[in-house]
Amino acid sequence: MKKPVYLDYHSTTPCDPAVLAAMTPYFGAERFGNPGAKSHAHGRAAADKLEEAKANIGALIGAGPECITLTSGATESNNLALLGVAAKATNRKEIVITAIEHNCVSNTAEHLSKHGFTLKIVPVNKDGFVQPEELKKHVGDKTLLVCVITANHEIGTLQPLKECAKIAHAAGALFQTDATQAAGKIPLNVADIDADLLSFSAHKLYGPAGVGALYVRQKPPVAIDRVFFGGAQQHLRPGTPPLPLAVGFGEACRLAGTLMEANGKRLKTLADLLEKKLKENVAGFAVNGGTPRLPGLLNIRLPGVNAQDIMLDLLGDLCMSTGAACASAQRKPSPVLKAIGLSDRDIDCSLRLSLGRGTTEEEILFAAEALAVSARKLSKQAA
Repeated sequence: MKKPVYLDYHSTTPCDPAVLAAMTPYFGAERFGNPGAKSHAHGRAAADKLEEAKANIGALIGAGPECITLTSGATESNNLALLGVAAKATNRKEIVITAIEHNCVSNTAEHLSKHGFTLKIVPVNKDGFVQPEELKKHVGDKTLLVCVITANHEIGTLQPLKECAKIAHAAGALFQTDATQAAGKIPLNVADIDADLLSFSAHKLYGPAGVGALYVRQKPPVAIDRVFFGGAQQHLRPGTPPLPLAVGFGEACRLAGTLMEANGKRLKTLADLLEKKLKENVAGFAVNGGTPRLPGLLNIRLPGVNAQDIMLDLLGDLCMSTGAACASAQRKPSPVLKAIGLSDRDIDCSLRLSLGRGTTEEEILFAAEALAVSARKLSKQAA
């Protein structure tokens, strides 16, 4: 068993070997061409490959290639969704988000609140779920956009998207969901959800970093404008699309669709085993957030032990996190764990453990033992 054991798959995933193989010829040495230069063979070949990649990306969420805009990642996709819809706003000036959105959504919404929009934040219950009846109280005839994350990035809770979309549409608002952690892990279909906009990223599903996608419904069309300017390579985004990354993203999506069901069952089994072992060996152990949640994700609480201390103690043994990777340097209490009612002390004792395709039962048993031993040691030192 190779150490440290990687338990941070929701931060990023390694590129699948098949993804690397698909991408490699398009880095320029063998096959190159600008997809916009359709006046010659290289450009046309590149354009065809880009369309194929978009088809594979869209297929993962039940969408056609014409609905997919390639971006640099889910952060840009979410920014484009909110800012682009706001740019077309007329009499509707309210943005509604949940209290457990990723900060690329919440920060963008806060930015809009300083530029003529009203921001409403919908609370979640103690298990980390949006209650449709609570959402309904915040949505009205002035609501432009409702944003509900598909699966929370820290506690993994799966939100009732269909019900939320129905509430948004009944009020005449658009519905957006950030599916960054969910895409490739659970079945998603934009028609079934009735989503107007959906964002996700390649590096969360064994694809390359630096590329993501924004789904924009085409029929009826969503009123959205571009926020960057330049060429017309993509309707909503200028700039030459990164063909190698797009090819890798497409292959990653194709593989994810094929492996999803079996991998989901395996990850749930391993996560259940990890939870069982920790319950048996750590006094007061608890899991933050309820079910249903993403397979393979546990946000755990080890009472009396600071999460940063346990991460330092197990630095050579386990790769873990205390939440979203993009917030790890801020050292502020997690807004997600705050939203479900945890105290600052409980938040300080919380760790996010996320499993992936490479996780083995041997690694789970090792991790459970290492965490239990470290927790006992550190709690004695604290006493």
